Amino acid sequence: MLRIAICDDDKKLCIQLKSMLNEISENTGEIFEVSAFCSGERLCDLLMRGNRFNLIFLDIELCEINGVEVGKKIREEFNDEITQIVYISSKESYAMELFDIRPLNFLVKPLKIEKIESVLKTAMKVLGSSNQYFEYKVSNVSFNVLISDILYFESSGRKVMVVLKDDVNEYYGKLSEVEGKIKNSDFFFIHKSYLINYNHVIEYTYEYVKMSNNEILGISQNNRKAVREKLLQKKQRMRHVR
Repeated sequence: MLRIAICDDDKKLCIQLKSMLNEISENTGEIFEVSAFCSGERLCDLLMRGNRFNLIFLDIELCEINGVEVGKKIREEFNDEITQIVYISSKESYAMELFDIRPLNFLVKPLKIEKIESVLKTAMKVLGSSNQYFEYKVSNVSFNVLISDILYFESSGRKVMVVLKDDVNEYYGKLSEVEGKIKNSDFFFIHKSYLINYNHVIEYTYEYVKMSNNEILGISQNNRKAVREKLLQKKQRMRHVR
């Protein structure tokens, strides 16, 4: 599934683009979750609260905060290089201004469904399986966290704790569901309560691992042999890659 944002102060264009995306979804079987924003401020407010999109169709000629400024915020202030940005405009004279934002594409209005479909195919290739983000919901609000930023997941009662280097987020869920969603071999269980990211392990023994935030997590006795083998395999692969 692709999470897509449309940011344009022309409501008719938002409706038109949404309709095109629905048609492409019906024809291809791909699932798109589409949100529309009529101003750059509204989009930035949502991004500031931790929400992320896989793909943003972003108008350049927005009032107050224009599309170029929004793009710079995404890349520099929010430090987000993963979200793909497709600029849309009625003019063709923005090439140099957009260079530093590294957009996926630039579309000139009026939009054509063939161009939108081509952009979506490219975005899905760049994003791979759209698996760079881990998505969870709190009170029906979706949040996205870069998987590479997650140190580990911890089960705490009915909640899952998403542990980052400088933050901890929580939501109602199960670790077994997390494992199924991320499908990432860099994550594995060291204990029924801990699903860790190998890339954030800075030290390990037979009994514990030390994570990049200097937390020490115990390895359960039943998991020690399997965890040791997995850590050694990962270490050997990393050496081979280097």
